Amino acid sequence: MKALFGKLVLILVVLVLTSSISAQWRLVSTPTKIDFNSAVQLTDKKAFVVGDNGIMLTTNNRGSTWMKIDLAVQQNLNSLKFIDRYTGFVVGDNGLILKTDSRWRSWDDISVASNYYNKDVSFSNELNGIVVGYKYLYNGETPLIYATILVTHNGGLSWSDKSPMLTGKFNSVITFDNDNAIAVGSGGLVAFTNDSGENWYMRRITNFSLNSVRVCPRTSLKVIVGDNGALFVSKDEDRYRWADYSLGRFYDLYSICQDVDNNFVIAALHRSSLEENIISRSVIIKSKEINGVWSEEFSTINGALNAVNFCNSNSAIAVGQKGTVAVYHKDLAQDTVICVDSPKEILVQNYPNPFNPTTVINFKLPEQTDVELKVYDVLGNEIITLVNEEKSAGSYEVEWNASNLPSGVYIYQLRAGINTQIKKMLLLK
Repeated sequence: MKALFGKLVLILVVLVLTSSISAQWRLVSTPTKIDFNSAVQLTDKKAFVVGDNGIMLTTNNRGSTWMKIDLAVQQNLNSLKFIDRYTGFVVGDNGLILKTDSRWRSWDDISVASNYYNKDVSFSNELNGIVVGYKYLYNGETPLIYATILVTHNGGLSWSDKSPMLTGKFNSVITFDNDNAIAVGSGGLVAFTNDSGENWYMRRITNFSLNSVRVCPRTSLKVIVGDNGALFVSKDEDRYRWADYSLGRFYDLYSICQDVDNNFVIAALHRSSLEENIISRSVIIKSKEINGVWSEEFSTINGALNAVNFCNSNSAIAVGQKGTVAVYHKDLAQDTVICVDSPKEILVQNYPNPFNPTTVINFKLPEQTDVELKVYDVLGNEIITLVNEEKSAGSYEVEWNASNLPSGVYIYQLRAGINTQIKKMLLLK
């Protein structure tokens, strides 16, 4: 009877804690109990989730109903990222890498060898990307696990293995400022590159597993979270010196992001004790400052929350074990544009396309900013820089003459502040 009473007390405590938190986050039902590993909130209403056994689901109504997308794969899907309104990537076990450039309607298989287990992906543009995870290598009959870094400069057509010969795993990677990237993993491992992944520098900043790394687009603040409350921050001027703002051993931090109100939001597992019992709750915590007071916004006992992703301050999604999905919504939200890290969208298009031998690239800027417009071939080689200067808000056009180049597909990239747009054009002679 005493044991039964103890269980009832635990359940009551959890229910009280769950019911007392903010109602803006809520659990939604899904047609599966499979673990979800990653999610992207694309618009206020539309979101995608991926998980084990090759499952991908999408919703157009904030989780009220779900549609399954058949990717024709059975591997566990570990990470989903979109780099613009057309292009996205999924990575998973057994070397799986999938790419879409058709608004997620079709996916191309650009996988690597099956002994690679890909945990995360990040592309700085349509051409340059990095996939991290681990691989099995055999020493006699005993398999060893080594951390892996895969790099592409042609949109995934080919991959180069830049892996260090270090045992362990990488869990997360983020690219930023075109040439820079940070990867984090087990045993406190942190790697960074400043040449688009060709060379990497390694260090360990803690003994605990690091689960997620994020570069906040509005502040350039670099943030790492991990087990036992690990939370580290680096600013641009610090040159990757990591300040420790850890929350304490009762938290395992799995994913961090920043909403457009500049609040930091973390999906975490919180352990607390009641007499001789340990209560584990998946929580979403928020703070205005990294070193500020963290408030609990949501809690569930359904399973660990593996990822959280904001579209804007009005909409977000968090996913986790056993098909757990929580959504965040404010009634004033409006379904607007595809959400990426950039606060304001830029518009760019060339005409005619196909062309011979000249085309005009038009672009529109929402505000005054530094602008860089470059053209590349399909292998990622830079052909020409058309614009590299500060421009005020407004509409512009630049003519490009390709009379000295062979027929084929070319790619133009417009960078305006922290915004980036990449598009294809076809030269037909």
